[in-house]
Amino acid sequence: MKPYTAASCFATYLLPHVIFVADFGERKRVVQACCLAWNISLSDDVGQRERQLDMVWKMVEADNRDTPPSGMEEGFKQDLRNLIARKRDLFPWLMTTIPRADLVRRHGRDTLAVEAAGRTEEFDLVIYPDAHRLPVIIEALRGMQHDTAEQAKLVRQARRTPGALSKDMIAQMGIAYCVQRSDLGGYHRMLTVWGDAQPEPGVKRVIGHWLDVLAEIEANTKAVLGMLQEAGTAG
Repeated sequence: MKPYTAASCFATYLLPHVIFVADFGERKRVVQACCLAWNISLSDDVGQRERQLDMVWKMVEADNRDTPPSGMEEGFKQDLRNLIARKRDLFPWLMTTIPRADLVRRHGRDTLAVEAAGRTEEFDLVIYPDAHRLPVIIEALRGMQHDTAEQAKLVRQARRTPGALSKDMIAQMGIAYCVQRSDLGGYHRMLTVWGDAQPEPGVKRVIGHWLDVLAEIEANTKAVLGMLQEAGTAG
């Protein structure tokens, strides 16, 4: 099974928020916001998270001499709350701090550099996925749809046999399916943007169908994760 790191998990968490964002400076700001939200999310104390948001906002105010427009503070904090909630939903078990995440341009492409667990990893990001790749995406989703549905059946059957799922197997599968859920966010963003930009009704219907398939895959992914969690608790 493919090894996943905190850095690679962060990259999948970030991707839906930066693809199709036209301005490079804005993409860099989104990376910083996601890094900040990730680290704040590591606290289970809601009050502590809110105090951290207050501290961040005070730093934002200090960096700007102009008085912020009415509602900007709450909008800023709510955006971070949404990012925090997303991380806690996707990777509740992953408590690794991300000391640094940055975006650089190399050879006309965005490269994400993420520092975590004492080392830095780099990921090339495709900011403008080409709609001509829709058949490739559909094929990938078709395989994911089949595999996840089958996995849900197998895990359900394995739970009936004591010892069939080892703790190590449960942990590895749990990580893989958390990452899959995160990946689905990127697919959803791509299909939504392509569907909104597509004037041809037939293509819109195709994209709409695969958005429904995404929802089915997500439901089965969450079902697998739920069963793995129960199996891990029982074990």
